[in-house]
Amino acid sequence: MNHKKAMWKSVALIVVASAVALQLGTGRAQAGRADDDGSDGSATFAVDVAVDLRTFAAIPSTGNPPGEPLGPNRGTTFIVNGKIFPAGDVPSGAASNDPSQAGSIGDWVCRGILTSDLASQLAGVDKIGFDTTQMLIFGSDRRAIWSEGLEGGLGEAGVTTHRIVLGGTGTFFGASGEVVQESLGTNMTGAPNIRLTFRLRNSAN
Repeated sequence: MNHKKAMWKSVALIVVASAVALQLGTGRAQAGRADDDGSDGSATFAVDVAVDLRTFAAIPSTGNPPGEPLGPNRGTTFIVNGKIFPAGDVPSGAASNDPSQAGSIGDWVCRGILTSDLASQLAGVDKIGFDTTQMLIFGSDRRAIWSEGLEGGLGEAGVTTHRIVLGGTGTFFGASGEVVQESLGTNMTGAPNIRLTFRLRNSAN
């Protein structure tokens, strides 16, 4: 199977999982890593994301009180992009994977705000340091899903947070549910690798 066919096969698996959750509400679905008995009208799928630090841009906060050294500090806003891969394709720990390598099945866009100073996060005082909105785009904005929630760990493996599904377009229209985000480590750009496990609930429930 060539790369293009493999990519669209992975996308198709994700679409199947969402369609089951949103339209049928029953059965068993798989996408990346997925497993759900459908008894509560939900479907679960997982994807990996390699965040690309080369795309990072921020508007720094001067801190509170004024005069606090730039950190960046709590209140700093930022945006960063990454690439989506089938769950299990992105390694854990300090890895050498490149977000732009072959095998991506979509694009990830994240915008957010720091909820604690970066210095506190690097010192391990604050494990959770960001509130973000993430957009996962599978081919185009006509097949996309959004989530929001807290993040942390700065690439430290094993840090887990929980997010809400805001909604989506196309196959993901009407999506609701929960996302578990797990930090896997860092990639060659110095940015995190993460795993996102979606549990989508039938909109009729």
